[in-house]
Amino acid sequence: IKEEIAHGFKAQSASKCVLERLVELGSEPEAGESSMAYGLASVFSLIAVSNETLRDEAFAKADITSEQYDQLQSLGKTEEEKELDKKHQDVDPREAVSARIVRLANANVPRAMVKLMDGSSEATKEMLVMGMNRMAVEQSVRGQMIQQGCLSTCLKVEKSESPSATEKKTWHQARHCVAKLLVTTNPGLLTVSQRMGSIGPLIQLIHDHESTDLSRFEALMAVTNLASLDEETKNRVVAEKGITRLGYAMFSDHEMVRRAATEAMSNLIPHPEMMKYLSDTENIRLWVAFAREFDSNLECARAAVGCLAMASQDEEVATALANATHFDEMASSLLECGNLELMHRVLVALLNMSDHGGKCKEAVIASGSVAFCQEYVKSYHDGSMATELKFTEEQKGLLAVTVDLAKEIATICE
Repeated sequence: IKEEIAHGFKAQSASKCVLERLVELGSEPEAGESSMAYGLASVFSLIAVSNETLRDEAFAKADITSEQYDQLQSLGKTEEEKELDKKHQDVDPREAVSARIVRLANANVPRAMVKLMDGSSEATKEMLVMGMNRMAVEQSVRGQMIQQGCLSTCLKVEKSESPSATEKKTWHQARHCVAKLLVTTNPGLLTVSQRMGSIGPLIQLIHDHESTDLSRFEALMAVTNLASLDEETKNRVVAEKGITRLGYAMFSDHEMVRRAATEAMSNLIPHPEMMKYLSDTENIRLWVAFAREFDSNLECARAAVGCLAMASQDEEVATALANATHFDEMASSLLECGNLELMHRVLVALLNMSDHGGKCKEAVIASGSVAFCQEYVKSYHDGSMATELKFTEEQKGLLAVTVDLAKEIATICE
């Protein structure tokens, strides 16, 4: 039925397909206050999701997963019954769901859902926001959804000072929808009110102890994206207690959440409050630890070393880095890791520290980095080794950059 509706089913005598008619009904004045509002919201929301996902959602807060439940059920069935279940198994692949979502977006379903929000009940609002959240899974329609008003609508959901249980669920769904929409959207295409208004809900989603790892990860990626635009967005992230809450997310058990939090924090540089945060020796210890974990979590280590490379231009941060526990081990392990991208970033940090002189320069010398740089320049200065190692043109270019950085460090510290 979902496939038929999404792909244009219509009666022989009808001039419009079912989906077009549903959109018309949802777009009528005061449609949200009508008795059909919840039904329309349910139809739109269910078309945008697979039955398998619905089962997973139903088991989300249960003590067992849907797979474990199926295994328990199969224990009491005969082989014939198992075979029959396989024949009648619901098949709704991800590709089919994506195709339906694209058709919904092209049929202006997001705009109809936005219209239905006006004057609707709590239950209808919850279903509509859930539908938007499900549609936002499909990356190709996110721009259309924003154009049709979904982002602005989700930002306006949180109005009540004492929300009911249903409203809290709706708020959570709305925040998650905002995160999905902004992970891949160019922040420069958003209005100022959309950009600034999105940051608070995203920080709340990251901080919420009931958030899943997926929703927290997507919110962090969205904050990273927004913070990359300009100083104004960085200021807003900091004003929303972003440094504290992003820092807390860096301690997540999930490595992708840790990586996303590290990238989000890195994008706050050079905000004064972020530089102040990194100037604390206790805080910078975590970044040094992450930088050393390149074997187990390369993406996170790359973000951490990149942050240290940028932030070490500030003398106070560089001093904190020089005094950090395991700085020597971090420097030597990254220089010897063989990954040119990581080597480039740590060499930039070491050069910044050398330029500051004093204790920062002494720490670079004491770490053995200068001796490494001297030998590195001797071995790779003419580029012949790059040919022997069959480097790509990009790698050859990066090798030349690292050699130049090593030369500068060796010259300054001699």
